[in-house]
This record gives sequence, C-alpha cells and structure tokens, in this order.
Amino acid sequence: MSPTFLTSLELADRWRVSPRTIEDWRRRRRPPHPVRIGRRVLYRLADVEALERAELARLSCATMAEFVGTVPGATGSQS
Repeated sequence: MSPTFLTSLELADRWRVSPRTIEDWRRRRRPPHPVRIGRRVLYRLADVEALERAELARLSCATMAEFVGTVPGATGSQS
C-alpha cells in the first residue's frame, strides 16, 4: 500500500490556516516535514496524523492539569 500525501494547500485546508503559514513553517523547518517528489512539495498523511495526535495528547494533558488544579481536594496545585 502506498503512502498518502497532502499538498500544501490540502494541509492548509485541513488545519484551517493560510497556505502562506504552511510555507512559512516549511521555511522554518517546523513539522510536519515535507518530502519532494520531482518539483512537488508534499506531506505524508501519516506524519500529519502523528503530529495531530501528539498535539491532542499535549493539549489533553494541559487541560487535565488545569482541571485538577481547580477541583477542591484533588491532587495537584490549588488555585
């Protein structure tokens, strides 16, 4: 099975950001890292999904830590 790729425009649409933002991230070498196939700049869907999962996990941990800090009697810092 061959990997699925997204163009910069498809990635921008998926993440609801400007295509220029994707270009800027590419210039700054921020993930997801593109691959070049001929002249085309593409992003592996598996890399994009892994980055999305990592970001969701990071946000979930931050939200949980914030929540624990607001519940009286919960373990963690109290606000």
